[in-house]
Amino acid sequence: MWKKEDEQAPRTAPPTPTATPTVEAPRTTPSRVSFATIGPSIVIRGEVSGDEDLVIQGQVDGSVSLGLHSVTIGNGGRVKAGIRGRVITVEGAVEGDLTAEEQIVLRGSARVKGDLNAPRVVLEDGASFRGLVDMGSTDDLDLDKPARPAAKSESSSPKPTSSNASETSKPATERPQAKPPQAHGAPTSK
Repeated sequence: MWKKEDEQAPRTAPPTPTATPTVEAPRTTPSRVSFATIGPSIVIRGEVSGDEDLVIQGQVDGSVSLGLHSVTIGNGGRVKAGIRGRVITVEGAVEGDLTAEEQIVLRGSARVKGDLNAPRVVLEDGASFRGLVDMGSTDDLDLDKPARPAAKSESSSPKPTSSNASETSKPATERPQAKPPQAHGAPTSK
């Protein structure tokens, strides 16, 4: 009776003595990033600031300043405020200037009226935007230095290789006009 169970159970090596592992107490902070939400029925008039990421689904009139944290204006969010944060993502409507330390993303459903100031700006197809884009200071730009070559794509058209390539790049009004061909035996004017 006991022999059958012994035959069916897999045999394991006897445990070897090792150092006793230390057991850590469970962490009280969640492993995911915490964020606050302004729900769709909430209306805030004034200044919003904090030390965590923020998702706005409701309405904010005033200013939003989260410095080193992300700000997301959800699809139902309506903001009439200047917004400052590390990363700003807009899916709803914003009227005000956006300033991000890293990146601003306007999703396809975004409607923004205001200036964008960030090192990286993403405008998805369908986003509505009216304002200026500033992606850095002019101190960072060396206008005397040649621009970086654009990435080659398969769909780019070949460049003209003839000696008249510089002439074909001029507008038609600046190109020299070709003389019309003359018929054989026709008198030539001198």
